[in-house]
Amino acid sequence: KVSNKIDHASSVVLSEAAAKKYFGQEDPIGKTLQFYSAESFRMPMTVIGILKDPPLNSTINFEVMTDLSNFRRPDGSILTNKDWGYFTDASFIKVTDPAAAVRMNKELSKYIAHQNEVRKDFKLESLVVMPMTKLAQMSNQALENNSLLEPPDDAAAIGPLVLAILILLSACLNFANTTVARSNKRLKEMGIRKVMGGTKAGIIQQQLFECAFIVLVGILLSVIFNNWWLPEFNAMFFLNIQANYLSDATLQFTILAVLAAVTLVAGMYPAFYVSRYNPTEIFRGSVKFGGNNLFSRILLGLQIIIAFITVIASAGFYRNALFQRDYDYGYAKNNLFGISLSDSSQFHALHNEIALLPGIELMSGTRHHIGFQYRNLTSEAKNIKKQTVFMSVGPDYIKTMQLKLASGRLFNPEGEADYNKAILVTEKMAFQFGWNNEEVLGKSIQIDTTRYTVLGVLKDFHANSLFDPVEPVALNLVKPEKFTDLIIRSKQGSMLSAFDQTKAIWKKLFPMKPFNGYFQDEVSAQTTRVNESVTTIFFWFALISMLLTATGFFALISLTLLKKMREIAIRKVVGASLKDIVVIMNKGYFWVFLAASAIGCFSGVALTRLLMDSIFRINSGVSITTVWLSFFVVLIIVMLTVALKVREAVITKPVDVLKSE
Repeated sequence: KVSNKIDHASSVVLSEAAAKKYFGQEDPIGKTLQFYSAESFRMPMTVIGILKDPPLNSTINFEVMTDLSNFRRPDGSILTNKDWGYFTDASFIKVTDPAAAVRMNKELSKYIAHQNEVRKDFKLESLVVMPMTKLAQMSNQALENNSLLEPPDDAAAIGPLVLAILILLSACLNFANTTVARSNKRLKEMGIRKVMGGTKAGIIQQQLFECAFIVLVGILLSVIFNNWWLPEFNAMFFLNIQANYLSDATLQFTILAVLAAVTLVAGMYPAFYVSRYNPTEIFRGSVKFGGNNLFSRILLGLQIIIAFITVIASAGFYRNALFQRDYDYGYAKNNLFGISLSDSSQFHALHNEIALLPGIELMSGTRHHIGFQYRNLTSEAKNIKKQTVFMSVGPDYIKTMQLKLASGRLFNPEGEADYNKAILVTEKMAFQFGWNNEEVLGKSIQIDTTRYTVLGVLKDFHANSLFDPVEPVALNLVKPEKFTDLIIRSKQGSMLSAFDQTKAIWKKLFPMKPFNGYFQDEVSAQTTRVNESVTTIFFWFALISMLLTATGFFALISLTLLKKMREIAIRKVVGASLKDIVVIMNKGYFWVFLAASAIGCFSGVALTRLLMDSIFRINSGVSITTVWLSFFVVLIIVMLTVALKVREAVITKPVDVLKSE
């Protein structure tokens, strides 16, 4: 709803979520929100409307909307439409004629020269009008640069989908095998139905309806199980996906499609297999299902392959979690936290107060900070252009972060020259221009429009999270008036208390401004959360697939035992050993297991590496130890399953079997 009286200069509209956040159950229309509340230029804004929350899959996400004229710089000055120093994140244009967009592209080209003349450090090649539907399908980087909501990574969509299909396929194969194996108990029922006038089509229909009922029960149970699974999935990929079973037509159609597809895949083979025999064969006792059926063995082999894939993935991601937990980022991230400053004047007041705390070891102001803020700029040397992470830091930043010097010297804060045209580079940045650690010293590198001289080389460090690769980095020295963050290193065991004391100091000095503190461990926290979620999910996938494989093995070996019990009894009478019985029962499955193991290990390694590389740019990969461990886990499960039926064959007395025959 929207108020009738609208004053754009001092009005604001809220999303439904924001209205509840600020006003609870009260009617927010006509109420006032204070913007820039801690500043001298604070602005009271009147709520004039409430907009429905954007759908979860929308690229536009907001809480508060107001006129662009209400934007203020940190010093309170107004942003004008002629200020080329600030970027417009995204411009939206509504056209009545789609052809107008084509003409607009041509018209916009005349502004490129003006932009490039004013911003020589940010040159454009083209300006393009693009439909929102096409923009939403672009890369995450394109959306992020326009401050639009990014879609999930391909790994978030493809990885779980592939695993879900594999698990579902394994369940279908298991159902088909066990149904065929247990059909011996229903032979007389099928024979009587045919004698009483039942048709083959009727028996097939009955089998499919029974299968559909079981699948429907499984779907209902999965809806309950999804209450646990979906939060884990959201945590793994930082999403907010919801399952609206009663209102989401696409989800409802998908559930019906799964019901139909699984019923056909799981039930069609048993239905046709069981219904093909005539009553004479059934009542004569000459029909026994599945023991040496080639198709059943193929289905079992596919189950084993799926089991290997999920077990290798589970073990691989668990090992990757351990690797990334102990990964050396190139700087000491423990006992480190930071505070975002709304303006540089806060730095000295905070620094002087915090320095008196007993648990503080080192402090530094900075404009950019590892893992949180930096600029991606183009660097050029030897007629070679490369993309570089560029960071402006304070005099004590390198010492506070415990970065390591490989050659040359560090910045000299007492010398004015080091503030303007001097940089430190990482080993990777020197290498990309063809220099070693000594050769790069004193060399000139142009970064954007400024030419810098290299003073020293730092050992490589990871400027981002492990979702990104190690990149070349250049650092320059800036003075306190450009600081945007205060970085604090506490003494061992004192970080939490130092953080709380720092927060108290902030509230004392700046009571009207929010405290924006953060821990350096947050850089790796996302990686840790993703690893934990992926490992947990793969563990359950592996457990389910192993149970399905074990039950499939158990059903087929049970049927083999049923068909060969007389042969086994006779062999026991003439002195057959335990080894002979094991061979009789399992010789048909040995080569199936061996072939499925080879295919499963290869597929498991390939798919795990593919998924791991799509999530993390730095990962442990899949080691041969992981493969062997997974092989032995599956082998042990299979051997235990086989051992149960072998024991049954061994303890059965031959006289009882032969008497019944």
